Amino acid sequence: MDRRPFIKLGLFSLLSINTKVALAGEYQFNFTQSKQAYLNRIQSIKKSGALPIIDIESSYNPVNFDAEDFVRTMDRMGIAQSCLSLDSPRGGPIWSNESNQLVMKFPAHFIPAGNGGVYPAWTSNPEKFLDENERNVIQQKIPLMGEYEFRHYPSPRQIGGSTNRDVDIPIDSPLGHRLFAFSEETGIPFQLHYEIEDGLLGSLEKMLIQYPSAKVIWCHFAQIRYSARSTIYSPEYVGALLDKHRNLYMDTAFGGPKSIYPISGEPHARYWANQVAWNKLIISRPYRFLAALDLAGDRMGMFEAYTQRLREMLNSLPERVAEIIAYKAAWKLLFNENIT
Repeated sequence: MDRRPFIKLGLFSLLSINTKVALAGEYQFNFTQSKQAYLNRIQSIKKSGALPIIDIESSYNPVNFDAEDFVRTMDRMGIAQSCLSLDSPRGGPIWSNESNQLVMKFPAHFIPAGNGGVYPAWTSNPEKFLDENERNVIQQKIPLMGEYEFRHYPSPRQIGGSTNRDVDIPIDSPLGHRLFAFSEETGIPFQLHYEIEDGLLGSLEKMLIQYPSAKVIWCHFAQIRYSARSTIYSPEYVGALLDKHRNLYMDTAFGGPKSIYPISGEPHARYWANQVAWNKLIISRPYRFLAALDLAGDRMGMFEAYTQRLREMLNSLPERVAEIIAYKAAWKLLFNENIT
């Protein structure tokens, strides 16, 4: 299959049956009703000659978000579906259902995802955020929780400015136990932002052992911002970790070969320097790796560049493996069925 990124698809904006329910204030995601629209879109992209992608991890801020433009870019770049999580803006509510409107308006383009566990809602009132997360995810039958930041360094765009994304919540704190336990009880995956450091890995492994059925998507595969703090993480280590913990997954959102973390001055996407070894790992366990773009409110303008970078990684893999990572692994994880 030709994996060229640029294609043309018409906007799918018909309202689903879910819309009428949601407008009444009782939104519930119904996979049975949504499935055919998702499959039709995936097949349309395949017929165009491009490799369909399900973006398992991106987020947006509703302020100044242009949904129609976002969907047009999805069409152009061959993104079949996006699990676009909402990051509540400063001063907003602990939980917002605005992202449901995207699913209602574009039912073939978006897979519902819970609100992101990020500043300010998560860091200012985490217990209340978990209350709202648990209630809404269950009531609305949302198949995926958003990205929870437990250890997060300031992003490159925040260096020298705001430090609100410098988050340090112990993974084995009561908050971590509650989140892992909820995932284990419900079977609903959550996304985890957790920096890769020797001193942090032990606590994560203990949580994975204690909650063997919790479905954890560890975001930003092989993203290491300080090499001196990370001597354990390697293809061999990750392979052993995946073999031991069958419900651990990795998303493939990481920087390009020339991406430098400003504080350390180091390339933080370690995949590119050892691509052959990392690809060998991915090829051996393809259903444990999930395509992701990591778009957010402050970098929507990078949509095309991020997609091209993801496709560069996918193009380095055997076609069968690339298809699994691009959309088949996400489909199986979220909907518990295989897709052809």
